[in-house]
Amino acid sequence: MIPANSRYASNATTIITGSDGKSRNVILPKRLGLLSATVQIYTWAEGDRADLLAYRNYGDAAQWWRIADVNPHIQNWTDIPVGTRIRIPIV
Repeated sequence: MIPANSRYASNATTIITGSDGKSRNVILPKRLGLLSATVQIYTWAEGDRADLLAYRNYGDAAQWWRIADVNPHIQNWTDIPVGTRIRIPIV
């Protein structure tokens, strides 16, 4: 359940099945207009998680959404193959 005061409250959700066979409810990104951000390219490594990357880059794990927003092609942040290149916004 998405809290009513969440920035994702009006987003649709769907259920996906990860490579581990577990089903997860995920939030679908809204298709916004053009997004402009200065980013660095990062190659996903074993043990990475969006919240850990947010902590390393912003000092706040709760800021993971900044990374998700500039990577709309990633639908499941719990199942990203090692070696996937993602964008991390520089704020």
